[in-house]
Amino acid sequence: MLHAARHLSAALLIAISGLAWAQAQMLTPRYAHTATLLADGRILIYGGLGPGDAFVTGTQLFHPATNQFSPGPPGHKGRAFHTATALPDGTVLIAGGFILPYSTSRTAELFDGQRFVFLEQKMSAPRELHAATLLADGTVLITGGFVGGVTSLAGCDLFDPATHTFSPTSDMRFSRFGHAACLLGDGRVLITGGTQYPGERTLAAAELYDPAAAQFQPAGRMLAHRSRHTTTLLRDGRVLITGGYSATAGRQLGSTELFDPATGTFTAGPDLAEPRMDHTATLLPGGRVLIAGGFNGQGGPHTVASCEVFDPKEGCFRPGPPLSTAVHEHKATLLSSGAVLISGGLRIEAETRQVVSDAVTIRP
Repeated sequence: MLHAARHLSAALLIAISGLAWAQAQMLTPRYAHTATLLADGRILIYGGLGPGDAFVTGTQLFHPATNQFSPGPPGHKGRAFHTATALPDGTVLIAGGFILPYSTSRTAELFDGQRFVFLEQKMSAPRELHAATLLADGTVLITGGFVGGVTSLAGCDLFDPATHTFSPTSDMRFSRFGHAACLLGDGRVLITGGTQYPGERTLAAAELYDPAAAQFQPAGRMLAHRSRHTTTLLRDGRVLITGGYSATAGRQLGSTELFDPATGTFTAGPDLAEPRMDHTATLLPGGRVLIAGGFNGQGGPHTVASCEVFDPKEGCFRPGPPLSTAVHEHKATLLSSGAVLISGGLRIEAETRQVVSDAVTIRP
């Protein structure tokens, strides 16, 4: 399995015009990890699951200047489905996730550019598949999540980088995991969709967190029930919502919608060329949005290789360069150069299930 995985593309840099290919390779295949842009331009790859769903305990650093990966310092926990948030002081907050011995974690640690520091204080609840959003004041809002095999969470925490402490804030109106959280231009946070457990019911409900009041307020309903979808803040202040899975429809979605904070309404957007969940959406420097990869169960379970680019000026999707290997549960990170690093992921095709590790770069 590992030998086969090394011959699959798992990371690629995409610049949408003037494409040129280059090869690289991750040191360890992984999915359900995090990939975070550091202040010095490197990318920190943390955690995830490898072949056989084994925990990947080591970290890697990607160096855009040389298109190479190098070993990073060891973290304190093997984590998957956690969050990583780059803070204004240059550190990175790693929070929660699925950990050994196969449980959900309340713990967190900070990466200071050289080493990981384990935080003494824990979150108010264990959580994985949660969301973490950097607020305008430098604190981090941590919302919802899943306590493995037990329940979905409505509880939320605020992390204060000045004191390295977590404190509970108000609960969301709905418990949820696999939801999306998007920081709006006015400093509020839009929470959309997700899954409730037990029952595995997907949500269309949305809500807004107001940091000034430290409260969640209703934000209406999306046009579709969605979980494991994406949300992206556009330059004009609207939010693009793409794909995901709907338990109500019993399938992955190809539909999109747009949320307008000025009116508080959701309107239908153009359809994707292919339904997908567990994909990525990246805002490009020019204002377009790159949609990459994902999973689609229609027509037989398979991972999606196609990419699409949303043009907000024209209000449509156009085909992007396809991934050389289909991936989902990957990560997409905008680099300082304006290119996008797509790292790791799973590839499923019928009965084949592989964790990928090779790296492909596309540069202008």
